[in-house]
Amino acid sequence: MCEGRRLKKRKTSIKKNTLNPSYNEALVFDIPQDSMEHVSITLAVMDYDCIGHNEVIGMCRVGNDADTPGRDHWAEMLANPRKPIEHWHQLVEEKTLNSYINKNPPARDKPSIIVESVHSD
Repeated sequence: MCEGRRLKKRKTSIKKNTLNPSYNEALVFDIPQDSMEHVSITLAVMDYDCIGHNEVIGMCRVGNDADTPGRDHWAEMLANPRKPIEHWHQLVEEKTLNSYINKNPPARDKPSIIVESVHSD
């Protein structure tokens, strides 16, 4: 987010009828090299519903301003450009992540990227 607005959003495919979805998809973002230190990615895993609203199952954040696992993953990605770097991230409740972000608001020139992974039961 930058000054309260989302800059980019990507969605994975929907995985239906599974409680353990597996995603083998690459999400690519073009980010200028001089902005890499100021960008973060928020991942939201959602339960897809045909009727009603999709429900957020959990979220995680990757970037310089993330908690340790997300910050470490980001540092490894920056150290290995153009190489896929995989890490497992524990999901937290949406309100927990939002509370963390509100306590540590990004600077005005600090954009973030939102990525949503959608699956269905």
